[in-house]
Amino acid sequence: MATLADFERFVVPFVEGAPAPAVDDAIVDAAIEFCTRTRLLRAFLDPVTLVPGTTEYELDAPEADTQIVGVMAAWLPEGALTSATRPELEEVFPDGWAWRQVGTTAEISRFYCRLPGIIQLVPSLTVKAPRALRLEVAYAPTRTARELADVLLNFYAEHLANGALARLHQHKAGYADAGRAGGYLADFDRACNVLADDGARGFVKWQMRTGGDEFR
Repeated sequence: MATLADFERFVVPFVEGAPAPAVDDAIVDAAIEFCTRTRLLRAFLDPVTLVPGTTEYELDAPEADTQIVGVMAAWLPEGALTSATRPELEEVFPDGWAWRQVGTTAEISRFYCRLPGIIQLVPSLTVKAPRALRLEVAYAPTRTARELADVLLNFYAEHLANGALARLHQHKAGYADAGRAGGYLADFDRACNVLADDGARGFVKWQMRTGGDEFR
């Protein structure tokens, strides 16, 4: 894990006089937004046991000082489940979906997340199914994190720095230059948009691009 101090050399020279706590908070906030938007940090969770009468399952974050920002895929023994939004569930089950129950995992077809770290299977199960649900999740640091994943330092430190500098230069303080915030924010946004498909595609084979390779 990389400490926040490891990122400071990418930030401090460009916002002279900013106090260390403000710099560290800006780095963490930028890391959270970066990971949430790009979904680059992913993990497979330990299989979840399905319990009768349980409609929602609160998921444990994969590492200390991290939070789940999205369930990317879910599998039962019969195969992958389809993610669904609330409007989609209401369309598929016009007579109601939240209380639907079935007796086998084969009859479960979808999953719904009303919050990033909570998953509901639709329909829910009336019998116990040990270690039946497998999940891939995207995660990000928490606000209290003092260490960040090494990959964020080794590959994406400049992008996190742009996000941190955009925040710091919006502060109402003597070290801030509001005129510089927009440029840093534009660079940060562009990097997030370009890199957003990397987490889903993986890194075995690079996708051909006509531009944007400067974010590698």
